[in-house]
Amino acid sequence: MRNDLMLAKTSPYRRSASRGRYQQQFDAHRTRSFHQGEQIYCPGTSGICWRVISGAVRLNRVANDGEMRFANLAVKNDVIGTETLLMGQYAFCAVALSDCELVPWPEGLSSATKNSLLHILAAAERRTADVVALRSGLAIDRVTRLIAMLAQPDENHDLCVALPKWQDISEIADLTTETISRIISSLKHGGVIRKMKIPGHAAHRNYVFCGSIALSAGADSNQLLD
Repeated sequence: MRNDLMLAKTSPYRRSASRGRYQQQFDAHRTRSFHQGEQIYCPGTSGICWRVISGAVRLNRVANDGEMRFANLAVKNDVIGTETLLMGQYAFCAVALSDCELVPWPEGLSSATKNSLLHILAAAERRTADVVALRSGLAIDRVTRLIAMLAQPDENHDLCVALPKWQDISEIADLTTETISRIISSLKHGGVIRKMKIPGHAAHRNYVFCGSIALSAGADSNQLLD
């Protein structure tokens, strides 16, 4: 009888603990959404790796003066937070550069395989090279390359992009905000980007990127600034 009473008293706790473990497992595998400017994780905290399935993420590092400085960016299919596999904590501050969705990585696996890690490392090196290239050359070419990097096809196969804030573009491309504003106006005038409306999103930041026009204009970048 005593055992039956103890079982009855502890059953709610056992059910609650079971639900808690299930909820933790569910949370660890579900897609998470972040709005533009929202912090995803900060340096020094523990966590998991994430794969970007839509949007873009900005990675910042703490400079010697204590200020956050741009370090890298991640776009669709890039994996962030891989340093946790080695160090057990995040080394960067991750912030949503645009509205984005992330999913824990690796998906559906208990641990990352050697081949998958090598693939992610190679992709990260290519992305770093792309970002470094954004900081040299003609200003209009830098901004156009960044927009092309952020653009993603929609169901109509149009290349769509949610432009980051001018300050973000400025720090990524190493240009002044005044230059960014002038270049964006020129790209609109030249038809390289055109406005689009997406319900629930900031209409003034959503554009269709016309890559063919950008390529033809690339032969004479100055024509967009005339």
